[in-house]
Amino acid sequence: MTKFFRYFFIVVSSALVLILLLASIYRLFQLHLVSIHPDLFSQNSIEFFYINPLLLAYIHIIPGLIFLILGGYQLIPYFRKKNYKIHRFIGKIFLVLSAIIFSTVIVLALFYTFGDWIESIVTLIFGIFLLFCTYKAYTTARKKRFIEHSNWVTRIYFIALSVSTLRGIIGLFTTLGDDTLQSSFGKSFLIAFVLHTFLVELWIKYLSRKSI
Repeated sequence: MTKFFRYFFIVVSSALVLILLLASIYRLFQLHLVSIHPDLFSQNSIEFFYINPLLLAYIHIIPGLIFLILGGYQLIPYFRKKNYKIHRFIGKIFLVLSAIIFSTVIVLALFYTFGDWIESIVTLIFGIFLLFCTYKAYTTARKKRFIEHSNWVTRIYFIALSVSTLRGIIGLFTTLGDDTLQSSFGKSFLIAFVLHTFLVELWIKYLSRKSI
């Protein structure tokens, strides 16, 4: 049962990473297209909405793609133990990217909300919390408290993946109910954020018991 849970967690996480990578690449293509041909998009679309903060969106998405790849590498125990110097170097890049990404999340939450007030609040809490996790990951590494450091990095990466789960929840709301993309965005993000935070804490607790 323990092995099943571990492999299930890895498979689901890998699927979420792949979905988010593909979605991010697609979003970049759409943002480029809307900057050239805005007439091709509805004025209610998320792509059209981000015409004004287009540079901010690029600063958020492009580091996010690298973040997803590097984070996946960092959390594989074999690479972490076998190539410590590479792990340390990539870890520094990962934390810098985290700081950039979650700082842009906070700015977007404060000034460029696509959905309703729920989205603004949840996105702001999401950005502030993961920025705090980034700070804790950095300080615990500096103090050589590596188990705590690993736990904070795990929180950063897998709670960030709630953006992938968010897409599926939005799909359920818009397909099964009368919600639009805008009206479902906030509550979908809240559900995804809480779900991922809860599961990550369970996973960290499971790992801590296993090491005893």
